[in-house]
Amino acid sequence: MDAAAGFDALTAGAAVSVEDRQSGEGWVSAEVGDGCQLQFSAGTPVAAAMIAELAPSDESGRVGVSDAIATLTLSGEVEWSTVSAVWRSAKSLWDVVPYDDGSGFAVDLDAL
Repeated sequence: MDAAAGFDALTAGAAVSVEDRQSGEGWVSAEVGDGCQLQFSAGTPVAAAMIAELAPSDESGRVGVSDAIATLTLSGEVEWSTVSAVWRSAKSLWDVVPYDDGSGFAVDLDAL
């Protein structure tokens, strides 16, 4: 998967504003709402290493076959409607596996 195409599909599906878009080889990042920074990575050694690190902890086995990572970093006053919109968009596009540093794979984004 191409990072720019994945990022564009995700943000279009979420109908969020995209500000301060930046990109590099295999990644695209931008502010997508108050307190929300979205990064989409695909086809890079860093993304592959992140997937390989988390795969053994995922009982569903879906992480190990992933080829992209969408990271939503939250800080300060968070626009939760944006978080929810990005989550719903990701679920409509791909077979997603939510994960956060605090809850691991037990995170429940459907409650948003």
